Amino acid sequence: MKKANSLLLMALFASLVLSSCETSGSQNIKKKSSSQGESIAKPITYEVLVKNPDLEDEWQAKCLENTNIKSMSKDILRAVNSGNLKAYDYYDGHLLSKAEIKAILKKNGKQNNIGNIQFKEEWYWDKDQLQLQKKVKSLMFGYEIYGENNKVRGYRASFVVNLD
Repeated sequence: MKKANSLLLMALFASLVLSSCETSGSQNIKKKSSSQGESIAKPITYEVLVKNPDLEDEWQAKCLENTNIKSMSKDILRAVNSGNLKAYDYYDGHLLSKAEIKAILKKNGKQNNIGNIQFKEEWYWDKDQLQLQKKVKSLMFGYEIYGENNKVRGYRASFVVNLD
């Protein structure tokens, strides 16, 4: 009887140790994979040049030399035209009709005149990994506007596309 009780206690103790190790380990893995860090911008909105507006600006040319958004912009415009992505008015947020989208693209020259992109993102800082993670919530293409001297004088808003 004493021997049976000892074996039972040892089995119970072993199962407790093993189950606590398993729970602890799975919680740690879960915590790391689902953690995005501390939210430091929810959201942040900013513009990024994707096409050099001044061919004489060597610094801007260097900064953008490895930038090619044609594939992405083509995919997004195709998805908007097919209805797979919804496009919203930049100013008042209403859902744009196909006719409104077509008019915006006709006025702006489709993807050839995209000079910047406005991003709305959430930023998360992981202090343990010293990493900044960004999640793009939406984007909007900015189309080049030319002045009388045939130089870019600004950008015209197109439409907002939500990506999440």
